[in-house]
Amino acid sequence: MDEEFKRYTLPATAVDLVLFSLQADDIKVGLIRRSEDPYKGSYVLPGRFVRYEEKIEDTARIALEEKGKLDAKSVKLEQLYTFGQDLHRDTRVRTISIVYYGVLPTDKFQEGTLEWFSLYELPKMGFDHKAIVLYAHERLKNKVLWDEFAFSFLPKEFTLSELQRIYELVLDKELDKRNFRKKIVEIKGLKKTAKSKVEGVHRPAALYIYSSSRKSLI
Repeated sequence: MDEEFKRYTLPATAVDLVLFSLQADDIKVGLIRRSEDPYKGSYVLPGRFVRYEEKIEDTARIALEEKGKLDAKSVKLEQLYTFGQDLHRDTRVRTISIVYYGVLPTDKFQEGTLEWFSLYELPKMGFDHKAIVLYAHERLKNKVLWDEFAFSFLPKEFTLSELQRIYELVLDKELDKRNFRKKIVEIKGLKKTAKSKVEGVHRPAALYIYSSSRKSLI
């Protein structure tokens, strides 16, 4: 190893995960409660320090499985951002965190060891993890408007009302039903099936499917 290289104190690298899921008509975030210092008793994102001979994508998968007890294959993840501007974000060691975010679909939902909190009623959180969740929410808003991310929340078959509700929950505002449907049916890959579903006291609503070429990045 180069002698000059040895002079530097290197920071630790971690991966943290922001997992969203639709539950009880609410967008929720999966968190774990710390059992040790720092921030003992506070909630944090599931994460893991990167091992020397470990790919970043593998670290994310392992964190899902070890910390969340979730099947990594059931979650679509994308890299969000790298956090490390705050030199003291972790009091143990100078830490740079590569954050991924993704969605656990309703039809593949697993309880795991995570506790799920409303995106709009987050508990006391340790480190800078609340700021990370809020940053992820802003990215999610953009993704549902300009990408097909909203479909990630839903099961294979869904109604347009269920799809609209995803947009409303993520954007935190009500949408005009007529305008929404006029725009949404223009999305390529959205197909109406011959099936229907009863929603409350209303007449049966048509079920749709979405055929996507989008794949998880990890």
